[in-house]
Amino acid sequence: MEYGVVLKWWLLYQALLVVGLPFAARLLPDAPDRGASLAVPTAVVLLAVPTLWVGQLAFGLWVVVGVAVALVAASAWLARGGVDVPTRPLAEVVAVFTAAFLFLVAIRAAADGVHPYGGEKFLDFGLLQSLLRADRLPPQDFWFAGERVVYYYGGHLMAAMLALVSGTSGRYAYDPALAGFYAMAVTAAYGLASTITAGRFDADPVENSTALGVAGVAFAVLLVALGVPWYYVAAPAAFAAAVLTGSTRVRAGILAAFVYGFASNLVTPVRLLAGTFDVVRRAVAAAGIKSDLAPAISVEEFDMWHASRVVETGINEFPLFAYLNGDLHAHMMSVAVLFLAVGVGLAYARTPATERRRRLALLFGGFPVTAAAILTVNTWSFPAVAGVAMLSVALADADPRTLLPESVATRAERSNSAVQELQRVLLAVVAAVVVAVLGLAVAWPFVRSVLLSGASNQHPAAFPAPTKLGAFLLVHGLFLVSFGAYLVSRVARDGSDWAAAGLAAVALVLFAATFDPVIAGVRVGIVAVLLAGPLLAGAWLLRRRDAVGFEGVLVVAGTGLVVLVEYVYIADAASYERFNTIFKVYAQVWALWSVPAGVALAVLASRTPDASRLRSVGGAALAVVLVVSASVYGGLALAAHANSADDATLDAFEHVDDERPDEGAAIEWLNDRPDQPHIVSAPGSPYSWQNPASSLTGIPTVAGWSHAANYHSQAAYETRVNDVRVVYETDDPVSRAVVLRKHDVRYVWVGPIETDRYDVRVSEEEPGISVAFSNENVTVYEVEQSELVEQES
Repeated sequence: MEYGVVLKWWLLYQALLVVGLPFAARLLPDAPDRGASLAVPTAVVLLAVPTLWVGQLAFGLWVVVGVAVALVAASAWLARGGVDVPTRPLAEVVAVFTAAFLFLVAIRAAADGVHPYGGEKFLDFGLLQSLLRADRLPPQDFWFAGERVVYYYGGHLMAAMLALVSGTSGRYAYDPALAGFYAMAVTAAYGLASTITAGRFDADPVENSTALGVAGVAFAVLLVALGVPWYYVAAPAAFAAAVLTGSTRVRAGILAAFVYGFASNLVTPVRLLAGTFDVVRRAVAAAGIKSDLAPAISVEEFDMWHASRVVETGINEFPLFAYLNGDLHAHMMSVAVLFLAVGVGLAYARTPATERRRRLALLFGGFPVTAAAILTVNTWSFPAVAGVAMLSVALADADPRTLLPESVATRAERSNSAVQELQRVLLAVVAAVVVAVLGLAVAWPFVRSVLLSGASNQHPAAFPAPTKLGAFLLVHGLFLVSFGAYLVSRVARDGSDWAAAGLAAVALVLFAATFDPVIAGVRVGIVAVLLAGPLLAGAWLLRRRDAVGFEGVLVVAGTGLVVLVEYVYIADAASYERFNTIFKVYAQVWALWSVPAGVALAVLASRTPDASRLRSVGGAALAVVLVVSASVYGGLALAAHANSADDATLDAFEHVDDERPDEGAAIEWLNDRPDQPHIVSAPGSPYSWQNPASSLTGIPTVAGWSHAANYHSQAAYETRVNDVRVVYETDDPVSRAVVLRKHDVRYVWVGPIETDRYDVRVSEEEPGISVAFSNENVTVYEVEQSELVEQES
């Protein structure tokens, strides 16, 4: 285990916290932690955006160091008068970050390095390695030699910058970078929920200690009776009881961190129940849940993948699954930036109407920078930042008309209340459009070189096959129940209001189960509208009445996305129907909802002055049931992950060195070659052992995974595939030389894949070709371009 690497990266992240804190403190000066929970992503974003611009001319260690020096200088200038951060909240931030960072480091150390199976690790690691070799941005496409990457590479750029300044090679930087993104997101969720809750809710947590303990123990006993080993249940049960008896602020923060970093959907506990009780099994079948992907199981039959494959036409991933799987992928890295955008929205919402200049700076300064950053990290999340900006303006206490010149605002005030509400929404939409345009301008180098130069196979489409009721409830049930109970608790006067709300919820579920409308021959899904729509409307109205805080804005944001993808989606060549849309959008929804879920669960578990003891105990019991239910997957998945581990290491080459040592030796030799010479290797299909040489070194190959056709063009990719075949199989040295010159090839890789697929005719007897590396299974030929056979004129 590389403990020195872990310590070095942890210290780097703490340095980023110090550098980012003066900026974050200006963003949230009245937060309990003064914005410290957002300091690390703030520093990373402020380092990445200028580097994106400078990198168009040159990129490397000294470029990153130069930008970092400028950032440190700016931070020192902002901190010249001191940054007053209370000790305890700052210690909480450091503790949460450290716990999350070490948790994921341990998970990755138990994994088997970078491999192509069941994910995008070859893509992600190849991008990281290519960036570490790059002399300018965008980096070369390691699956399309000679061309630049046409893909959102911003998150990998952030990881590469941290690797460069820490002096860490790519093979040891992949895991601590992933752990850092995870820790940034978990810490941000903690801080945002803590800040939203602080000062808004007064509670006496001791009142519920007995009820919480009894509820947690009782539910744990029930799960053990169902066959879940006690050691998988004891920890989450103890966690639930302990957390829910803390202060409301800390409780909300920890629960938000838990929901983002450890919780799962309700698929696993329901499958366990279905494996024990026939009535549950029949209910699962009646609800339309896919029996092949969500069957009844026992603990011994648990598989971590099933819970992420419940929606018929999409991947319903959640964070713990994604981080256990271990891809350094865009939808995971972008969450820290999305939470930073949420922090900007929270700052705007907390700024009084009289501070017009600050609100304008946040709206047209803070939001565009985060929008630009997230555009480069995960373009799918760019609209979400604009949406958060729109909702922050529309649902803030400060009227958006006060952002306008006084003469214009005065005329608008003469309208009636309904018109004023419409004006509020329209002005918020206009503000979001301006934010999006400014974000595109700030990220212009990326827009020009990636978004405007690639071959797009994507187009909008409408009315996909709708999500079935059972899948919708299992995937979103944790949030639907939490938010439903929380919103009712803000307006319910007595038990009759709770009973009415419960009956209404049951009626909506029954109606969704029986009504299946078809319009013009197209099935139109109503499940999301019936079950999530009331939450959206309720959160909006309660926020406008100040019955809920900024958590209501985030409930509306996530709910809007869930409803939206039931009717429109992005079709692309990489997946069928809305498969990719569900995948990318649901990841954003889970992040946006994790913060208000922490607030909701914490408040439900509190004995507030206006709540009866029965309501308080019932809310606490509900919170415990939800927390423990959402923990079962994590216990089983972590146990399975640990049981499959061998030696603990952060070495990304572990898999190839252990499973394919000859290829591993050749890859290590190739990885030591400087710069980015081009190679020839056999092109291949995704998610299989294809193109290991380019994917693990970042050295571009003429034609790599067929993914490259989606980003460049199918015709160009197929031409390159034919060129590769000529290199390996032609008997004509002249023809081979023509192709080698065409793609400026330096090395020809002949491994087991190439030997099996081609009748390899490459020989060191040809002029300009010699053996540079060889072992039993791999030969690497070096090409000297000046000595290749010349084509006769």
